[in-house]
Amino acid sequence: MLPKAIDILKTRWPEVMLVVVLQAALMLLAEQLAAGVQVSESHRTQLPFWAGFLLGVGTMLYAVLWQMMYLGFLKTAAVEGPRPQPPAELVRSGRPYFWRILFFQILLGCVLFFVNGVLVGAGGAIFWKGRPFPEIPEWFMQVCGLAAILIVLKPMLLVPARMLVYDDSTYQAIAGMRTCKIGRLDSLLKLTILGLGVVLVIMLLASAIPQKTPAYYVFLGLHHIVFSLVFLTPTLMAVLWMQEQLEAAQHEEENDA
Repeated sequence: MLPKAIDILKTRWPEVMLVVVLQAALMLLAEQLAAGVQVSESHRTQLPFWAGFLLGVGTMLYAVLWQMMYLGFLKTAAVEGPRPQPPAELVRSGRPYFWRILFFQILLGCVLFFVNGVLVGAGGAIFWKGRPFPEIPEWFMQVCGLAAILIVLKPMLLVPARMLVYDDSTYQAIAGMRTCKIGRLDSLLKLTILGLGVVLVIMLLASAIPQKTPAYYVFLGLHHIVFSLVFLTPTLMAVLWMQEQLEAAQHEEENDA
């Protein structure tokens, strides 16, 4: 499955760069907004209502557009393979799955938050006894975040894949995931671990650079781009594998008929 995914990524590289760069920019924007909120609270200053409203609405519209294009790329990759698609077609193909995927992402986010909290709490109690939570090193919390992603990797990849390929509801996709073994996807786990290792190295390098410097923002942007690409590749592999399973089942049904 990896060679097929690589062929699609290479042939459709303009679309890949579009969804990856848009995602990286969205992640960077979210971080800067969160940092701005903290600064505003500490200095007891707030944006004017109209500015905050426009910023919030603009960010939401941007996130919705990116999500539809991302889902559309995965859907068209499963159906059309390496055949390039215009951005409008990506949006059209991804739109029917937006709300189902969003609902699952909210559920997954809650699970990730809980797992990450358990890992940080357990690690903090073992390695930093007696320290308050804010004094735990940032790099350790980032490592726990990546470890939490590995723990929930199977539903993170296979549930959206089932929704896109089988047109399942959230419940159907979660129930159907239990019959799938992630080990059947060749090189998927190794590729994901390798990619997360690269992300971790970049994160550690970025943490050693003084904040609000040009080098810091370069590394931060690089981190988000690598992170986006790292998760696009195994997600694409999961979708292609799910499409292969669907076509095999359909072929078997045709032969039986």
